[in-house]
Amino acid sequence: MIYCLHSPTNSVSSEQDKVVPWWSFTKTAIATLILKLTEQGYFKLDAQLTGKPFTYRQLLQHTSGLTDYGMQRDYHQAVQNSEDAWSTEDMLARIQVDSLLFSPGQGWRYSNVGYLLLKQEIERCFEVPFGLAVQKHLFTPLEITSTRAIESRFEFDQLKVADTSYDPKWCYHGLLAGKTQDAVTFLHALMSGHIISKPSLREMMTPYNLNFDVGDRPWQNPAVGLGVMLNNSETMNTMGHTGQGPQSCFAAYYFNQKEPVTVAVFEQTGLQAIVEHKAVELAKTYT
Repeated sequence: MIYCLHSPTNSVSSEQDKVVPWWSFTKTAIATLILKLTEQGYFKLDAQLTGKPFTYRQLLQHTSGLTDYGMQRDYHQAVQNSEDAWSTEDMLARIQVDSLLFSPGQGWRYSNVGYLLLKQEIERCFEVPFGLAVQKHLFTPLEITSTRAIESRFEFDQLKVADTSYDPKWCYHGLLAGKTQDAVTFLHALMSGHIISKPSLREMMTPYNLNFDVGDRPWQNPAVGLGVMLNNSETMNTMGHTGQGPQSCFAAYYFNQKEPVTVAVFEQTGLQAIVEHKAVELAKTYT
């Protein structure tokens, strides 16, 4: 297990120099860039994407009605067989992307495809590839130098976090990899109001409550914001994201408690609950 914890008075870490895949914590970086673009006047959160029936907010919040390739049996089989990723066009055709599961705003379904569309908006507005946009607008100002977009099979396999080869293009919304310390630095700065404005941060943190059983995971009041998973309770108020890929999970969370702490945990496991419980355990040492 690799982890890092940051509090106002202390910082502890394990194997802090190892670069690991952030999996769906990448979505928090995407959402942050989208909010920066709204601040710069490129679009409004409640405006529809050109030619689409859903808004930027609905994509960020997973209320757009879009389906996802994660629901395709062929996708899971292809990943298990270490096959190359389908082209974006092929993937969108396979999932019948224009056949929405529900009318936008009338339901909730987690969708990586929604974040693919948001990544494309980032590249369109900044006029650079996603990896360069993240580096320039998020990480360089924080003096983060080891985090990068992983775009080739060779780059992913060099991370040495799985015993089989994997094509990161299966992460159609992009895949960031970095040290757990980098994730903590980014998330702590974001939640402390140092990256986006306070009004944008309030938008990000506005909860959309999820009324379903999360199983063994530690969240008893689960909700989502814009690019973040939330747990809204007096005893545990958290903001961050968990992600999973072949043979590993990653979790990064800010715990809004008497002494706020930010934790990132990476583990070679197939259970997201393991990294989430470890994050909670670490944060409780500073309750």
